[in-house]
Amino acid sequence: MFDIGWKTKFDKKLEMYYQNKITYDEILKSGGFNKKAEEQIKFELYDLEPKINKNVIKEFLESLTYPVYFLDFETYKVAIPTINGTKTYQQICFQYSLHYYLDKNEKLYHKEFLSSDYNGNPMYDLCKQLCEDIPLNSCVLVYNESFEKTRLREMAELFPEFRNHLFNIRNNIVDLWKIFDNHDYYVKEIGSRSSIKVVLPALFPNDPSLDYHNLDQIHKGDEASSAYLSLKNLSKLEEEKLRKNMLKYCELDTYAMVKIYEKLKESVK
Repeated sequence: MFDIGWKTKFDKKLEMYYQNKITYDEILKSGGFNKKAEEQIKFELYDLEPKINKNVIKEFLESLTYPVYFLDFETYKVAIPTINGTKTYQQICFQYSLHYYLDKNEKLYHKEFLSSDYNGNPMYDLCKQLCEDIPLNSCVLVYNESFEKTRLREMAELFPEFRNHLFNIRNNIVDLWKIFDNHDYYVKEIGSRSSIKVVLPALFPNDPSLDYHNLDQIHKGDEASSAYLSLKNLSKLEEEKLRKNMLKYCELDTYAMVKIYEKLKESVK
């Protein structure tokens, strides 16, 4: 009962639980779930074949233009702002990874940035490099656009010299997450959530190169945040090792998007 997601209210779960309706079969018969939650239950109960809405996926892929960039930010937040113009618990960007294709031949390239400005404002150098790395009017793929779009808007407001370019990047963002959140591509292993760390192993099971658990030191976003805040207190050797592993983590985030994009292309052939 409590494994069901897709905006199923907790009160409804409790109501079912107190009625002793806890198996997928009992839950499905009771009804009253939204379409996506009902699909989750049916996929678990009947072990259904993957659901692939080829028309929607094909339309999505055809909307993309070259060059195609895959972008992911890493951020930290603090209770007491240390940077002028920021507020309590604002997400401060200190790192990004960028995989990209320049043309339809789709040779994969990669660029990255990790600030070494531990006591100042990591966002300035990040914005400067980002505007150099992503040309104007480029197609930019992200996973769950609200996060990247908000960060780009906040940084554009902080740095007028980069404003137009950052808003241009923001305006050309395409969200890879929606395909999975809308269940246009759904497999049983996705279950109740469509985050990239759920979707990736669901689409590529038992692939060690795509397993975040195989990374050293950094395996998730909050660990990257803590790591960045600790860098200024480390020895040079420790700093170099941690920075290397932070870069590997963020690189996997965008490489994961590339692999998911490739899987979508395969699905409509």
